[in-house]
Order: sequence, then structure tokens, then C-alpha cells
Amino acid sequence: MGIRQRGTRVLAIAAAAATLAGARPALAFDREAWHRDFAQLKTELAAAYANLDWAREARRMDLAAHAARTQALLDAAAGDDEARRILERFLADFGDGHLKITWPKPAPTATAPAAPAAPAAAKSCADLGYAPWRDRGLEFATAGRFEPLADGPEAAFPAGILTTAKGRRVGVLRIPLFMEIAFPALCEEVRPKAAPCDEECERRLGEEVTRRMSRTLAAQLRALAARRIDALAIDITGNAGGSDWAEAAARMVTGPGVVAPRMAFIRHPHWVRELGLRLRDVEKDLERTDLPAGLRADLLKAREVLAQAGRIAAEPCDRSPAWKGEKTCTIVGPALLHSTGVFAQAPRASLSGLESDHAVYYPSRYEHEPGAWRGPLAVLVDGGTASAAELFAVTLRDNRRATIIGTPTQGSGCGYTSGGIAIRLAASGARLKVPDCVRYRADGSNEVEGVEPDILVGWRAGLSPYQRGAKAARALGKWAEALPK
Repeated sequence: MGIRQRGTRVLAIAAAAATLAGARPALAFDREAWHRDFAQLKTELAAAYANLDWAREARRMDLAAHAARTQALLDAAAGDDEARRILERFLADFGDGHLKITWPKPAPTATAPAAPAAPAAAKSCADLGYAPWRDRGLEFATAGRFEPLADGPEAAFPAGILTTAKGRRVGVLRIPLFMEIAFPALCEEVRPKAAPCDEECERRLGEEVTRRMSRTLAAQLRALAARRIDALAIDITGNAGGSDWAEAAARMVTGPGVVAPRMAFIRHPHWVRELGLRLRDVEKDLERTDLPAGLRADLLKAREVLAQAGRIAAEPCDRSPAWKGEKTCTIVGPALLHSTGVFAQAPRASLSGLESDHAVYYPSRYEHEPGAWRGPLAVLVDGGTASAAELFAVTLRDNRRATIIGTPTQGSGCGYTSGGIAIRLAASGARLKVPDCVRYRADGSNEVEGVEPDILVGWRAGLSPYQRGAKAARALGKWAEALPK
């Protein structure tokens, strides 16, 4: 009761102060503005959402009925907060982890005078956003016979050895996130002291930290192998994804010959520009006179594929009738690309020094060691495993290199290329993020459906870290003891 009274008094004081200051009263709820935003949202989804057809065909969503229900809810909404929740629910019903809306922060009540330009501030790794990932993964230390590896430079990827009841030794290694910002210790190796850092500086720093991630992961894999483990388990539970470094990591934990998933783009100006930039870099490399014959042949093939893809991306496609329940064209083009670029596997010739390495085979940008581990492999996943982490699991599973253990993953699939498509709803100022590509699994399904484990673990909400770790340890033990000796 006392807290409520104190809060009421504070609100009263704030209201009185606002009146004395001549502040304007809050704007009334504008229902028509929300209707305009909803109409724009549908137009934007029809023009740019890569998984709209998947939602209609695989999820059996009745788009016309879904839109009509949302329209009716907006008709009955009593305020802005309720209208926001209605649009959030409309998007959540698509079941796509990459389909998101964010709302603008409230504007300040008074405009402060512009401050004079300040000199560039010194920034530490923490200031640049480097911090340990919030999900620490599975805890095996209290779940049985588990020997953690000593801390060292490789501790960025915590690891240890789980010994089963029958004496099998399973190396367990944690990858918290497939993104450099989750590795502050590696950042501090490069940048031990705070200093000014502009956008270009941040880019170079990120590239160097990612290279160190590759070297550190390889070192940890070698450290486990040196302890004569029988199998390896990679823990990516709670790993929300990150960058294309997941492609390099997948190739470090298994032998050669991994084939990348097929990837499709959308018919949209965003992809016309993206493919044009990739083609430009290939053309630039083809002007060189010092290219080996094999590499030139690869670049010619890349030019052909990218030019064809660019023509398809420029084809018009009006999907607006989908909201009326009518059939439309599809904005998703053919899967001419792969998640790695034009090629599904690394070309024989080195791509080092090429402008178009990202377009031809992106993992070549990461100084990784393919096949640092080549033995039996399991990947641990749960509902927090998403995006690039799902790509990691799918790549290994569909190449028959790993057994997936855990619970179904989030279902995010392909995300945003080159930052994605910028969409702002005019009335509310909300920012809409829509996935602009589709990755396909070996069986032809859309990766956005998530990954079903080969071995299910009985995790549920509310379990303690000890309970989750104990269940995972039992599942790993059964898997490892069934492996051929």
C-alpha cells in the first residue's frame, strides 16, 4: 500500500510540473493511424518477406483471415499499447524468429540545445559492445564424471571431458555465440586499452577478433584431441546465432567435403543491389592478368551465376493479392546460391587477396583450420538455438557429420543480408525487420522450420542448471556408448 501511495504522489508531482512548464497534453489514441500502419505493414511483407509463401503453404496460414482478425482487433483497440500488442501478435503468428518489430522510444518533452561537437571519445572493448553472452550453456560439472579443461587463452570456448559409465570419454565444447562481440577477452588481446575508434576501426577490430576466434577454437579442439577423447559434443544451446563465422566453425569440427545449404534470394531492389555489388567485385578480379587458370574458371562461373541471379532479382512480382486469399507470384527466386556464396565447397585455388572472396566462398575470409576435429560428433541444441547456430547444426546434420541431441530449435532460418531491408512504418515510426532470403535443407525444407533433434532430451521450463546438465550427460553417455569402438 505504501509503495502505491508513493507512486501516486510522484505521478501527481510530475503532472503538476508538466502543467506549470506548459507541456502539451498526451495525444489522443489515433485509430486511423494504426490502420494506416497495418496497411503499410501488409504491403511491406508482400514486397519483401521471404517466408510469406512458406507461411501460407507449410504452416497453412489463411492470410486473408489472419489480416481480417487483426483489422477487427484494431477496430476494437482502446489505446496505443493495445495496438502495438496486436501488431506484435500478428507478426508472431508467422512463427519466424527473424520477423521482428521494434518501437521508437518516446520523444523527450523538451528539445535540449545542441551540444558542441566533442572530440572522439576513447572506447574500450566493453564500450564497443563486447561482453560475455548471457546464456552460459549446459553445466556438466555437477552432472557426473566431468573434468573441465584448465583456463587459458582457449577459455573463450569452455571445454571439458565427460566420462561415461562404461569409460567412454566425450569432449564437450561450448560455442556461446557465432559472433565476435561475445568474446571480450579476445577483443582485449587486440585492444588492451581504451582509444578512439570510428566505424572503420570497429570493422577491422571485428575481423581480427573473428580470426582469433578461429585460431582459439582450433587450439581448444586440439587440446581435447590430445586427451584422447572418443567423441566430441558441441554445446550450442541458447546460442542465438551471429555471423557467417558459423560456416567456418562447422568445417573446423569435421573432415573435408562439407557441402553448404542451398540459398535463395528474393525479387527485390535490395537483392538487385547486393548481387550487383558481388558481380562488380568478380568483374574487378577478372581484370587481373595474374590469375591461375583454375581460379579464372571459378570466377567466370561466379560471374555467370551472379549475372543470372541479378536478372531474376529484378523481375517484378506483386504479391498484394495474397492478403485477399488469392494466388500470386513468388518473390523467392531459384536457389542459385549457397549459404557460403556461389560455391557450396571451397574452390581448390586460394581466394586470398581477391575482392570477390565473399561472393565466391565467404568462409575463405576466416582464417580457419578445416578438420581440426574429425571424429564422432554430436551437437547439443534447444529452443534458444537460432539463426546462424541453426545453420551450423543443419550443415553438419545434412552432411551426415553429426548427431543432433536436445530439443527442437527456435526456427529462424535465413536472416538479413548486408544489414537487411530498412522498413519504417510511417505513422508509428516502428522499424520492421524481415528476412530477405531462404536456406534449404537437404530434403528441400525451409530451415525456418527449425531443427528436430535425432535424440530428444527431456528438458522443460523450470529445470535447474544441474537438472539440465544431468539429462544432457545421460543422453550423451547413451550416444557415446553406442558408437563403434
